[in-house]
Amino acid sequence: MSKKSFSQFINEKFDIPLDAIASVPTAQMIGNTILSIDGCVGIKKYETEEIVIRTRDYMLKISGESLSMLTFSNGRVSIRGEISSYCVERVGK
Repeated sequence: MSKKSFSQFINEKFDIPLDAIASVPTAQMIGNTILSIDGCVGIKKYETEEIVIRTRDYMLKISGESLSMLTFSNGRVSIRGEISSYCVERVGK
């Protein structure tokens, strides 16, 4: 059995078209040490105390200590460290 993406799950459970939620980034946080974000198109800032992720329509600012990227591929980025906060801000439009 394969894992389903968040978009596929929402599409099946609520009958919402995939293209309606395709540009919305999704984030999953495990405790305060790992944050995974789908929909990443780039890294705007990368420092040990702050990482700024760019998605199609949003900027996600992650703050904390000893932050580092675990993975970055296929539009998904995983960040590890002591995460104290993250903020989502709409850009453009």
